[in-house]
Amino acid sequence: MNNYRVMPLLVALTVSGFAFVSPALAAAITTAVTVNGTDMPWNWVNLGLNTSDQFGINDGAGPVLISTANGFAFNSGDVLTLTYLSGTVSVGSSFPLTDAKGDTADAVNNGTGSTGKRFPSFYMNPATYPINLGELVGTFADGSGVIVGTPFTIGNGPDPVTIPAGATRLQLGVNDDKFADNVGFWDIQVSGPGQVSGVPEPSTAALCGFALIGLGFVAYRRQAANAWRG
Repeated sequence: MNNYRVMPLLVALTVSGFAFVSPALAAAITTAVTVNGTDMPWNWVNLGLNTSDQFGINDGAGPVLISTANGFAFNSGDVLTLTYLSGTVSVGSSFPLTDAKGDTADAVNNGTGSTGKRFPSFYMNPATYPINLGELVGTFADGSGVIVGTPFTIGNGPDPVTIPAGATRLQLGVNDDKFADNVGFWDIQVSGPGQVSGVPEPSTAALCGFALIGLGFVAYRRQAANAWRG
């Protein structure tokens, strides 16, 4: 082969080699969060935030948040799996300490509590009843805390939940109507796709292309030098 033709060919091979790059992979990750007995599953403000999803007397702490801040990719369609690990919660001095399933002897569903107010479970799919007093529940929300989709029960799990379009975080809390007198906590494990890490690296084809273009350049220079001397 005429060495003057080597360079264009090798450049083409090298460039084509760049089309074969190893994609960065998103590995599944697992983390644990603590849900306190005083944590509400979402915030609401009368005539404001989530006003159509009011429950209880609004005396609890804000929800526990799961988002990209925890290392999850949090893309629409991703599945997060929640599993109770340990801990107990009581929704008042006269109520038992329970795991994340709550008081299995007291299914509150779409009823009202001692305050005369609804429970968060009022807004959940009735097909998932019974939902117990003091059970772990949650909802997806956008960056402002506005509910996305339908809130849901979690219990002890493992419970897989799919991230809906428009959601940027998962919120966790307790199914109750009065939170200030609650005690205890649960440790909850959350697993799902993590964020993409690392930078794509050139494939073997691309690296070979670099080697070939180096050899071709040497041959090109040698041929050019011989032609000049001749």
